[in-house]
Amino acid sequence: MAYLLDVATENYFPLAPHHTFGRLAESVDTHINKPYVSKLHAAIEWNGSHWRLKNLGLNGTWVNGVSLGQGDTRDLSLNDEIHFAEQTDPGFTVINLAPPADMLWPLDNMLAQIEPIYLSRYHLLPDAEHPELALFYNEQTQQWHQEALNQQCEHEQPELNDGDLVQFSNSHWQFVRAQIYGPTEAKASRHINDYEFIFNMSMDEETTQLELHHQQTLDLAVRTHHYLLLQLARHRAEDAGRGLDSKSQGWVYADQLAAELGLDSTHMNIQIFRARKQLVDVLPDAVGQQNLLERRGGKIRFGCEKFKIYKGDKLTLASPLKSC
Repeated sequence: MAYLLDVATENYFPLAPHHTFGRLAESVDTHINKPYVSKLHAAIEWNGSHWRLKNLGLNGTWVNGVSLGQGDTRDLSLNDEIHFAEQTDPGFTVINLAPPADMLWPLDNMLAQIEPIYLSRYHLLPDAEHPELALFYNEQTQQWHQEALNQQCEHEQPELNDGDLVQFSNSHWQFVRAQIYGPTEAKASRHINDYEFIFNMSMDEETTQLELHHQQTLDLAVRTHHYLLLQLARHRAEDAGRGLDSKSQGWVYADQLAAELGLDSTHMNIQIFRARKQLVDVLPDAVGQQNLLERRGGKIRFGCEKFKIYKGDKLTLASPLKSC
């Protein structure tokens, strides 16, 4: 994500993919309250390979002292100095020219001290070891969501919109939505339900290793959160055995699951989000990531229908269900 320095205020600000400058506050991204600046004076936009400045005003724009007439354009370079209408004003400096990206923009300190956090599908914040907040992208709705890990599972996962405030670890960030994802890239042809989940549990149920099978085997190693998935898979298999249809199988109240796992809601949520993040990391292009764990009305379930559970060397449960 590109950003500029406002020399007068010594503040940094990110560029929208099409970023406008001018005197009409309600119609531009960066308001310049000077009478000689046009209502819509200039625009900087990403053309797919470069950031380009276009002068729209009658009173001129200068880049490194070179004047642009109305309608003139120029590709920007790092450290370019930009002035609108009046060269004696402090103007703006180009600091970064990275392509547009969804990110969290730091609000508490100067950018020289804290870098933006670039977002890619799934994040535990401030980090995966001590998470307080989860941010994740739903490719079906093409919407970002956030969820505090100290909330009960039945709470909704609020949507994040451009400009929203995000807080964690006593820090404040602005969500910047700059990238529009397509519904499904061509390479992302595999669905999460194409994979069979193989749980390998120790005899004392203290450790659980998980493998994913689909044309090849992906080893997700031993993780604490695999036992949470296994326990939910057990509930799904039990409901299938009782003849419940696929849409009704496996739903468990969150507090019941927490009690079965011997966890409080916060630590259970942390395990849920670690499970989701590991899946995104291993299968970044798979469709249907949200199906791994589904929620409704205070309940949660394992959303994938193909799985086997081994205890020691013995197969204890196998799901013969058809995929979604």
